[in-house]
Amino acid sequence: MKKSYIIMGILICIIAFLGYLQYGHEEQAVNTMVSTSGAFYKQEFDVIANKLFILDKEKYVEELIEKAVKNKYRNVRFSYDITGKPNEMIISVYNTEWHYQYNCMALQIVYTLDDGKLEIKNCGE
Repeated sequence: MKKSYIIMGILICIIAFLGYLQYGHEEQAVNTMVSTSGAFYKQEFDVIANKLFILDKEKYVEELIEKAVKNKYRNVRFSYDITGKPNEMIISVYNTEWHYQYNCMALQIVYTLDDGKLEIKNCGE
């Protein structure tokens, strides 16, 4: 009887830990780069998702683009006052900090703001 309580306690701790790893952190934008050429403005940056896995990639991509356009990332601010919104955004997504350090990209997003074209490249599969 006591053994089953110990096993249940360990399982609950493991599930709580995995839940924390999946939902406990907000993503962060890192390694930003901006390039302009005449009237063309391109913005590239990396995002560490801080998730074990991304369940609904299309929904997550839309959230990332919306956060970038509305400038809602907590750790970086994009300057849209001089050149306006970028014509093109390239976002490289990494699941964790470890994946970022070892360049194991989960997906890459290429979004053209002018015509709303969205391309998602799955890299981690």
